[in-house]
Amino acid sequence: NLPCCCGFRRPKPTWRTRPQSWPTTMNKHDSRGENLGRGRVQFEDAKGVKDLAYKLAGDFRDSKLEGATIIVDRLERLKDLAVDGQVEQMRQLKDVMKNWSEILNSAPDDTDEFATGDMALCSSWYAPKVEVKLKDLFEEFRDIEKAFAKINPAKFQDLGRRMNKAMERIAPIVHGMKNLPDEVSDIADRADEREETLKDTDTKAMKKLLEGQGMTISLSSLEDCKRGLLDLVEPTQRNLEKVQTFVSEAHDKFKQAFEVPCPCCCMTSYVYDQPSRCLTELLENADRALEVNLQPFFELLQGLKDLIDLDMSRISKPTKRFAKLAAERVDLLDKIVAEARPSGISPCCFRPFPLASPRADSASLASLQAKEK
Repeated sequence: NLPCCCGFRRPKPTWRTRPQSWPTTMNKHDSRGENLGRGRVQFEDAKGVKDLAYKLAGDFRDSKLEGATIIVDRLERLKDLAVDGQVEQMRQLKDVMKNWSEILNSAPDDTDEFATGDMALCSSWYAPKVEVKLKDLFEEFRDIEKAFAKINPAKFQDLGRRMNKAMERIAPIVHGMKNLPDEVSDIADRADEREETLKDTDTKAMKKLLEGQGMTISLSSLEDCKRGLLDLVEPTQRNLEKVQTFVSEAHDKFKQAFEVPCPCCCMTSYVYDQPSRCLTELLENADRALEVNLQPFFELLQGLKDLIDLDMSRISKPTKRFAKLAAERVDLLDKIVAEARPSGISPCCFRPFPLASPRADSASLASLQAKEK
């Protein structure tokens, strides 16, 4: 307890009044640890990772991987359509075709019902003319029915399953490569905010992605799906077009069959206003058929025709080129991550400094101050 210049004695320091210069805890957030930790990562490592992300984006453009990605997306859509097989649409059309067949087949037995309302008085003259038209229409419908029967959704479902097995490897690899620049950019952003996140980066998964294991075999399996595809697609497309044409014209065809011929053609509007049961059922099923969406089936058929002409090198070459360029970037990222991880630093360096006891004597205090200096 030495006197100060004013004659007062300075109180002996205790654990509550320790000097401000005494260290409490050596951690990464104090003024000395910050320069070694957060500052270095933020201004060096995070910037280096961001630069790698920019270079990967350039590799993506240079390798023309965008084109391969678009092709893979189309193949994924095509595969889903094939697996679906348009079974539900075909089932709905099958029900309509069955109803049309029953109605047209039984029409000759119901000629007395053709004329209703105001036309009932002319039934003996009007009904035979309608019967002839319906017979001709039934003959045309039989050809459509045969064409519809040749459409086999099960074959497309089998094709879809084989395509799905091939795409299980192709799609994740191509999409993973596409997302790699953004993934590395996100790593840089997180490291810029919290430096400790960089050491948790999984570069092994990136390297495994760039190896593209199974890519060649999967592309070969996809190539095998093209065998015999033309013999399946072209006949199906012709038959489906016949069915679609008939469905789109069915409403008008059925109404034309019930038109009133000359010289009483002016009575046609009365027939439509008071339709017979036969005409009503035919038109109702025609409306049901129009509600069936055949566009996905046509999209599938056109996509399969494009698949026949597809050169698989349009997928393999860009992926191999990008993998070669990106492998160098990932190796550099791996080094940055390794440097961010603590190595060779003993945990004791961060052990809290012992605090002075309230009963510490002046000799102990002087010794502690000397060690601090």
